[in-house]
Amino acid sequence: MAARLHPDTTPEGLLDDLRRFYFDTAISAGPASLPSLTAFAAPGHVLYGSDFPMLPEEWATGFDDGLDTYPHWEDGQLHAINRGNAELLIPRLARA
Repeated sequence: MAARLHPDTTPEGLLDDLRRFYFDTAISAGPASLPSLTAFAAPGHVLYGSDFPMLPEEWATGFDDGLDTYPHWEDGQLHAINRGNAELLIPRLARA
């Protein structure tokens, strides 16, 4: 469907464009979704998300635990998702 908006694109080009979206971890920090998210999204394009206040606190805590205890993070990747990627995207959020 999206290719109709850009008829000269290829499926690969369309996927490259989609990978440049920014994604958050709200309600998706589980062992089935995290590998797919981190494999698909461009480096630096995954941000922490909680869906607070719409998500009940006990659910958010469970998703935070899933994010924190996911065993397949590469060096620095969890910090980047929790804060570093947002600081790069919005520099005024960086701590002084």
